[in-house]
Amino acid sequence: MLTLYTPATGFLDLETKIAYGLARIGIEAFGCESVSIKDEGGFYAIDFNVDESNESNRDKVEKTFNLFCRRLVSSNQILNNSPGITSRSAERLLKLLKEENYKLLSLTRKPVLHKQNMKNENICQHEFNGTGNIIGFTAFTSYHHGRDVINTDTVTGGVPRRPTNPKKICIQCALLSLLGTWFASFIFKIKTRDVVVLPIPQNKVEGEKLLQIFSLQHRIRKMWFNWEIPQVLIPLLFLSKLPSAADILNDFELFIAVLSRQQGYHVDGVFLIPINNYLNFIQATPYNIAVLEILFKNEAYGALQALNSLIYHLDATLVGRFVRLYAQETSFKWGNKVNLLYPETAKYLLKEVGMIRHDIITNPALRSVVNTLRYFVRQSKYWYVDNIRNAKRDARDFETTLSKMMREGWLRKTQGENIHVPREKDIQELFRLAEEDFESTKLALAILAFSFKDKTEETVENIKEV
Repeated sequence: MLTLYTPATGFLDLETKIAYGLARIGIEAFGCESVSIKDEGGFYAIDFNVDESNESNRDKVEKTFNLFCRRLVSSNQILNNSPGITSRSAERLLKLLKEENYKLLSLTRKPVLHKQNMKNENICQHEFNGTGNIIGFTAFTSYHHGRDVINTDTVTGGVPRRPTNPKKICIQCALLSLLGTWFASFIFKIKTRDVVVLPIPQNKVEGEKLLQIFSLQHRIRKMWFNWEIPQVLIPLLFLSKLPSAADILNDFELFIAVLSRQQGYHVDGVFLIPINNYLNFIQATPYNIAVLEILFKNEAYGALQALNSLIYHLDATLVGRFVRLYAQETSFKWGNKVNLLYPETAKYLLKEVGMIRHDIITNPALRSVVNTLRYFVRQSKYWYVDNIRNAKRDARDFETTLSKMMREGWLRKTQGENIHVPREKDIQELFRLAEEDFESTKLALAILAFSFKDKTEETVENIKEV
């Protein structure tokens, strides 16, 4: 087994990019089935399943690395199009790249942990030519953009300049980081900002999985979204555009860096997001992806943030607020028609987030009351559902709201409107359900009232009082 190690720099995104760069070299040299990445806690081990004692294998690694290096230095297009690297930095890097004598197998030693770097020393601890502070390798070499007003340095002439955290890395690790950026990072634009999404392995990654990541990132590269979306919504936007990533990115975390450019690159945000809950939402039904498309198209950021929170935390208390905001924020472009949730999305919210029992969801009496609530929702009269959603068990708000709804329903029916009014025994059955599980009953009413009727749902609008 031939094993290479990342240098334990302390920068998560840099370590991961170097690991992907080494893996790409191994795939080129020995094929995908021979390569794996394993998290060693602070650094990665990249295994090539070949005989380390065989000199030809070692030579093959070195030749492959030099081949990639020559490709990189043959053009400055990669450097000029890498987020975080300015044209001036690209020129200096290109000069260093052409001067270096590359020796990849010097990285085979295990990193020295808990070592304090001296000033101007390469943080990778490799004794090669070093390159200076470049955000393109790791977003942590710049302070957050929001601190600029508070924490600025001044240069000659009194011009304020945003602070940085100067570090150096050897030119070979810089090359590997570039390889990781271009083979395994998802890069796109939101307005004027560059977004870099890097999958962080949580378990051993090998073979076909690595090839899938390397090929998948091309699906979103150069995409541009003309929306000023809150940064917290980037995972939803990213995964809605790459639904096929659900199977591939399972058991990964996403490192997200948002970069802006004003007199050089600056970091606007850095996030490390566990995404299994997001992937479950994406995989549950294609209608969930359609819901995201509608929300982003209508810039329904209130509903999106509620959806993001309930997915991330699986917080059932946010579901009622989300369905209410969904109808409110996506309907204004639909004329007088209120936009409702797809039944499949409602089922996901009921079962996966609300954890509501099946017998409550399918109860005919509850569905009968839902039909009446849905009638008022379609008329943009949300008062009844809001009161039910916010009802307290001891305050009898639930019973009072249902009584008022029944009276108005009968009044409208006598005026000739096509409205279903629940039978008295349906109301009594609903009270029995609420007595057993109050929170689940009122949440089921709120969700179903804001969703289209399921095709399998029993038709109850025309059932008459017996």
